[in-house]
Amino acid sequence: MVKIPYAQSNGSLTAEVKLSYAADVFLVNESNFRKYQSGQRFEYYGGHYTKTPVRINVSGIGRWYLIVDGSDYQYRFL
Repeated sequence: MVKIPYAQSNGSLTAEVKLSYAADVFLVNESNFRKYQSGQRFEYYGGHYTKTPVRINVSGIGRWYLIVDGSDYQYRFL
């Protein structure tokens, strides 16, 4: 099982992702992460990126998960 990175937010959170290749990069909250895992439609922040680094900003309290599909990557939460 692949370990999905996550961070706790107290109001706002930024994920910075350095991609090796073009990829889909998403930040999702806990309820949407569960939908993603079960194959349901889910809401997300992000999209398909061809340039790096990618920065995604979200607002909201709680746990946010970083999903990267299609590339090796390095990340940090700010």
